[in-house]
Amino acid sequence: MTPDRTEASMASAVPPAGSAAAADGTARPGGAAVAGEGTVAGGSGPGVAGQDEPAGSRAAGPQPGGTMRAMRRRGTSLLQRYSLVALLGISIGVYGIWGKTSAVFLTAADFRNIASSQAVLVVLTLGLIIPMISGSLDLSIGNAAGLSSVATAAFYAHGHVPLLVGVVLGIAVGAIIGVGNGLLVVLLRVDSFIITLGTASVIFGLVIWYTGGQSIVLGIPQSLLSFGGGKLFGIPDSVYVVTVVALLVWYLLEQTPFGRSLHAVGSNKAAARLVGIRVERVTFIAFVLSGAFAGLAGVLLLASSGAGNPQIGQQFTLTAVAAAFLGAASFKVGRLNVLGSIVAILFLAVNITGLTFAGVADWINQLFTGVALVAAIAFATALHRERRPRARSTAQDSP
Repeated sequence: MTPDRTEASMASAVPPAGSAAAADGTARPGGAAVAGEGTVAGGSGPGVAGQDEPAGSRAAGPQPGGTMRAMRRRGTSLLQRYSLVALLGISIGVYGIWGKTSAVFLTAADFRNIASSQAVLVVLTLGLIIPMISGSLDLSIGNAAGLSSVATAAFYAHGHVPLLVGVVLGIAVGAIIGVGNGLLVVLLRVDSFIITLGTASVIFGLVIWYTGGQSIVLGIPQSLLSFGGGKLFGIPDSVYVVTVVALLVWYLLEQTPFGRSLHAVGSNKAAARLVGIRVERVTFIAFVLSGAFAGLAGVLLLASSGAGNPQIGQQFTLTAVAAAFLGAASFKVGRLNVLGSIVAILFLAVNITGLTFAGVADWINQLFTGVALVAAIAFATALHRERRPRARSTAQDSP
């Protein structure tokens, strides 16, 4: 499965330009329809392919077994939407009663540690799903966060800039990387997977060259370090930043024309062009936003670690990709979404933390993350194959 087809395999296809209504029943300008929640596989609304009964059968009254079939469909839909939430709850319960982990797992300090330690990953993942929804993949986010962390530390240590100026410059570094990725993808028309894999390598080389492989630890404002380890009302300060970022990304993707354009481009670029969406512009902005969020993640990384470490950023990329794919298995099944991504990150963090407390070797982190990524992609592929026959049969039955 190529990265540029990933979102298309998890979102419903955009109807042709002549369609007057979207899948959620809402008319779009220009007579276009953008894929909506009503087309998600497993849903129980009237927009779900293959579940509409012929008009004659409705007129004849309830069919034998119809109620049971409707209940089974609804049960399957609920199971699909909340299966990851259930797995998260089961995981917490298992480590809470397991003899090797029960003494340290179900404590407020442990949950605070999990929440604060995942702040960087959450911001990275939420930024990553923006280009993914448009059908692209940004593999440079981890290295971009690492460069932002090092650059911000350098601004403080060598430039002696004020606290807020350093934060803004760190975010700007990530945004500049996003500009470069977006221009290369749009102008060269090369697969984003290849482009961002190359830029990730370039970024890492530049960071090692500048730092000589050494961390920058001096000159970082104490107020930034205090924020990285501080708490307000018993909740880590970084969690408040994550909450604001999550709300912003949710609003952008679900409540704005740009978000609808992202979904349309990811579903069907040709159809998006036909209805007047500027595909290249949407793709470019998606990469800029992804880079900016990576820059913010780099600033949070500096605040939590206390040093601009040139080696630490790249380790986040695989986990962020796995969490994004895994998050599509929750809530809006088959669609990348904010809440599902956060639940996926917590699921990974809880299991990795629990296994670490149990004394499992460090290699379990990469193993568990890799297995989760493969399982998530397999789920997306199976969902796509299940929905294609339904879409065909609906098209054949329509007048």
